[in-house]
Amino acid sequence: MTETAKDPGADQALAEVRQLVHSGNRARARELCEQVLARSPQDADALVWLGQIAMDDDRWAEAIAIFDRALRIRVDPWSLGNLGNCYCKTGRLAEAEYCLRGAIDLKPDLVRAHVSLAVALHGLRRFDAALDQLAVAGKLDAGDHQIPMRRGCTLVELGLLDDAQHAFAQAARLAGRFIYPRLVAFDRATFDEIGGASRAIAPPQVLRDLTQQGEFRYVVLISCDPLYMRKYGLPYIRSFAEHAQGDNLLHVHVYDPDDRIVDEVRQVAQQAGLARFAMSSEASPFTQDDAQRRKSYYACGRLMHLPYWLKCYQRPVLSLDVDIIVKAGLDSLIDAAAGNDLALNRREPIDSPWLDVIANIIVANPTAAARRYLATAGNYALQWIERERDAWLVDQTALFCVLKMMERYARPPTVAWISQSQQSCLWHYGAANEHSMGDPGYRKYADATNA
Repeated sequence: MTETAKDPGADQALAEVRQLVHSGNRARARELCEQVLARSPQDADALVWLGQIAMDDDRWAEAIAIFDRALRIRVDPWSLGNLGNCYCKTGRLAEAEYCLRGAIDLKPDLVRAHVSLAVALHGLRRFDAALDQLAVAGKLDAGDHQIPMRRGCTLVELGLLDDAQHAFAQAARLAGRFIYPRLVAFDRATFDEIGGASRAIAPPQVLRDLTQQGEFRYVVLISCDPLYMRKYGLPYIRSFAEHAQGDNLLHVHVYDPDDRIVDEVRQVAQQAGLARFAMSSEASPFTQDDAQRRKSYYACGRLMHLPYWLKCYQRPVLSLDVDIIVKAGLDSLIDAAAGNDLALNRREPIDSPWLDVIANIIVANPTAAARRYLATAGNYALQWIERERDAWLVDQTALFCVLKMMERYARPPTVAWISQSQQSCLWHYGAANEHSMGDPGYRKYADATNA
């Protein structure tokens, strides 16, 4: 199929699309692309922009379909590269490699395609081949921070942690505001600094329980601020009450509570018929005008408090992200940690230190080794939040790097990896995906009238 004559107004519309995408107004940009395509269905430029918008919205399956459609009209290296990136994001690495090699055949000096191909090869655990691609990319553009960053990721998998840390430091010097390489450390000095006593973060304030607790096997924990509690936590509580309450207790922790949130949460728990329920709260150590550090702390505070909760409850604790709908009982997740100190969620395919141990599910048994690991991870996270105003994903970086450092310098905890089948009881729709708010699976529990 070939590209047909353009709609006379398409160029002006797509110029506006470019401006809208760059300004972050992707919804309007999408509308304009769809208007152009309604008049000229074979407009490859409109399709490419629509695919880019889908990528920016993390709609990877939609983006794949759009780029595939565009490439049937016009083959170009940038669209092939974008299609390869989408396949990477969905774990279809063989298809990603095929597309990215095609992009490089068309444009051998396309640095982004070489780096993306290295990502795919890394995920396929072909580490030497990934380093070869990065070497080619480095000769084409020595100033691209992605090249030493990706080299660091692959060196970690090869066990060359000092070389990896050096590569991440090089990436950080080149990266400007791109934060993730600056949050990675494996050296002895860092381990000694974070491996001592926990920082001066007070234990959470335990609020009056809703019910008499009685005996229970394990604790399920969610924690967030009032904004996320109203948007995600209340639907979570309703779905948990319908599908997963049993031989467990739900513990809800609220950072920086306002005057109403505690009563709102308790009311939802009562209306949902929760049998065992507890709440705690705390004032975060960062002020309102330090908003990004507050947000980072909201993501990482559970690491700092899990050792305390494990000691208090003397039972396994299952910590879950709050942007989750519970679809079935959670015993399989607790069982995943049987005979080990912890069970963690490992990304497949592997990618990088800040993504490879996903913090959305943590199962911790009440052992000294689990408490020591989580206390050290909490110290690691807090250290970087204090140093870096824009720190993000540092909870995941902490879980990964502390495990590597303990393997290197101390006695690590025993860790089981949670399988995809064990996670089938959850739908992690994701706080970053606003389009999920319209899904019936969310609306069922978000609308109080439907609960």
